This record gives sequence, structure tokens and C-alpha cells, in this order.
Amino acid sequence: MPKRKNTSIKDYKLKSGKKRYEFVISLGQNSNGDRVQVHRRGFKTYAEAEAVFNKLSQTKPDNFVKQKQIKVFELRDLWFENYKTQVKESTANKNKQVFDNHVIPDFGNQYVDKITVAELQKWADRKAKQIVKYRDAINEFNALFEYGIRLNYVSENPLKRIIIPKKTSRPRRDTEHNVYTREELNQFLEVAKEYGLVQYTYFKLLSATGLRKSEALALTWQDIDLKAGTLSINKTLAYGLDNKTIIQPPKSPKSKRILPISDSLKEVLIDYKQKRKVISNKLFHTIKGTYLKMSKPDQWLKSIYAKDHEEKVKYAKTHNLKEPQPDLRHITVHGFRHTFATLLIAETNVKPKTVQMLLGHENIQMTLDIYTHVNNKNKEDAVNALKQLNI
Repeated sequence: MPKRKNTSIKDYKLKSGKKRYEFVISLGQNSNGDRVQVHRRGFKTYAEAEAVFNKLSQTKPDNFVKQKQIKVFELRDLWFENYKTQVKESTANKNKQVFDNHVIPDFGNQYVDKITVAELQKWADRKAKQIVKYRDAINEFNALFEYGIRLNYVSENPLKRIIIPKKTSRPRRDTEHNVYTREELNQFLEVAKEYGLVQYTYFKLLSATGLRKSEALALTWQDIDLKAGTLSINKTLAYGLDNKTIIQPPKSPKSKRILPISDSLKEVLIDYKQKRKVISNKLFHTIKGTYLKMSKPDQWLKSIYAKDHEEKVKYAKTHNLKEPQPDLRHITVHGFRHTFATLLIAETNVKPKTVQMLLGHENIQMTLDIYTHVNNKNKEDAVNALKQLNI
């Protein structure tokens, strides 16, 4: 490999490990006595960087014209037009939401090259206290600065100079208790069955297969082979640009899978197909036969819990009870996926790799975390049992 003569051109690596090139060139002083220095980066090859360097080196200080200033929201629009063509529509929408909610309100109308390190440090520290995924906001803003450098709107990335907050003071979601025991699950399904056939079938499906909310909503009858007793996961529901509902490939390659159906679930699906007025090939649909919105299961769950509470209060009044029976413990829709995995591990001798396959986890560590949760619960139960035994 020939030796590169221009020592001003340096290479650096992106977080992805890909190599890029950058340089700083001084053009001297202009007629006003101001030093003209230019920083360029983001070149994919040394040759590309060298060509631009050589062209700039021929530029006289007084002839160098810096590109006009641009505001953050304007640069975001330029960047997003390119970015949205390179990723899934749901990913583009998610990142746009992060930017719109956490960057634009603070910096949208500021010129990119006028934003200071001090401003960014205060912003990052504040976001770390406000949201759990504050690093997502920092990463999105960082990508915008890098894009601005490539377009010569800014000479450096000031976000590179801040101290990233290590942790957030905002409490994370309680995932350890976001799960039902088998008894609690049975109680919930009884209430759901009374509430409605569609809702009962949906939550029975989640708790018997461990499907993600979006995977279950995307199912069609063609994905279910009742004779063979299998379920094919080959697509998922998602929010696209402007929050419209779209269908796209599963979350990851391992999310595409074929699952066995239990006899209990098979009976429920057969009953559902016979009783439900079929106006669409979609398993769960609107009265027009279109896909439901992603928020629908959350609405169902809220309504089921409300019905449970109302029925217990009504029963207590009718039977002159001092207090109604305790309400069903509330979990999230995702909690039914976690319930499936927890019961599967706790009540069978299934291996981690099998659980990973059933859940469609890309990373085995995600599966092993569930095993850790189950083992911790078993230890807690053992301690409580010994305390009660009190020998």
C-alpha cells in the first residue's frame, strides 16, 4: 500500500466500526486579519478527502465563502429526507418522534453553528432526568451534527465534547412484577372471556404463545394452520411516518418463526373463527376489515380491568359485604409475553435456546434475563417458606 503523503488527512472510526477521513486546513489570513481555517470530515475514502483538500488549498482566504447558516429544524428536514430511505419506515418514524419531542423544542430555531457545548451539556443533563432513553435523543442530535459537518454548515460537532450523563434518576418500568402467576392468568382470562370474544381470544393468544403485541395484531388466517397446529410469524404491525399503521417484516431475522399451537389455544381459535363474523382475512380487524391500531390492546386491557372492578363492587353491594374482592393485579400488554416465558421456564425443563426460538429473541441474553428473574423469584419463595416454617 503506497504511503500517504498528506499528514493533515486523518482517519477515524464511527461507532459502527467503519473508517472515515477528515482534515483541517488553514488558508491563512484574509484582508480583515481573520484566520481562515476549514474542517471537513465524513469522507469514505482517503482519495475523496485528498481531492477536496487539494481543491481548498488553491482557495485564497478572501475567496473562501462559508455556506450560509442553517437552523436545526431546517437541517433536520434535509437529513431526514435522506435517512428515511435507508431504514424501516417504523424506525424513521420513531427517530423523528424522538427528535420532534426532545430536540426541536429546545434547539429547533437555533442556528446549528451557534449552539455551544455548555448549552448541550445542560440539555443532556436535563434529559437524563426526564426520560429513560435519553441517549436516544443525544444520538439523534449527534447524527445531525455529523451530517451538518459533511454539508459544511458547521465545522465541528460540539456534542462530542460534552460529558454524557451516566444514568437517569427517572425510575425504570417495573418489569419484575409485570407478570402473572398461572392462577392470576386464569382469573384474568375468565374476566376477559366475559368482556368479549375478540378481547379474550387476543389475550389468550398472547399468553399461550408469547407473541409481541404487534405480531398478534398483524396475523391473518393464512398464518394459522389449525390442522397442523402451527402459527407463522412473518410480519408485524408498526407505526409508519405520520403515525399511520403499516405492515412490515418482523423485528429481527430470529423474530420470523413458526410456533406450535397448544390444544387449548386451538379450541379457542376454532370457536373464534366460527362465532366471529368474517369480513376480512385479518385475525383482528375493524368493522371495515382493516388492521386495528397499535393502541387497541391497551384500550381493551384498561376496559377489562375496569369491568373487573365494577363487577366486584356490584357483587359486594348485592351480598352486603364490607369490602369487595381485590381487583385483578394490573400488568401491561407486554406482560402477557413475559408471563408466557416465565410459566414456560418455571413449569417445564425447556432449554434457553428453545425459549429464545419461541420468543424470537435476537440475543440469547434477553432470554437468560428471564431465567434470572425466575430463579430470583424461586429464591424469594424459598426464603418466605422457611420463615413460615420457623423451625
